[in-house]
Amino acid sequence: MLGESGFIIIGLALATAVALLLVIAYGPLRGVTRFVRRSFWCPFLERDVTVEFQEEAWDGRPVGVMRCTAFDPPTAITCQRRCLGLRRLPAGKARAA
Repeated sequence: MLGESGFIIIGLALATAVALLLVIAYGPLRGVTRFVRRSFWCPFLERDVTVEFQEEAWDGRPVGVMRCTAFDPPTAITCQRRCLGLRRLPAGKARAA
């Protein structure tokens, strides 16, 4: 009744359904992060900085600050990391002038 192509289509449909159920159950790539470097005006320290953020791979939401040029050494971050809560990073003052 079903040819070979029918079984392939049914198999692909089932595999897609299982994949969608896994994404719904466990979330889309939650916990998978990447490191990105951003330069911007820090409104809290009032200076241009370059920051290496750890961000969610799925939606690009920053979840950690790994390095910041406002500190010496850049890994000795002593601020409250409020830049993680900014919706948009302000343009650097040196570049905006």
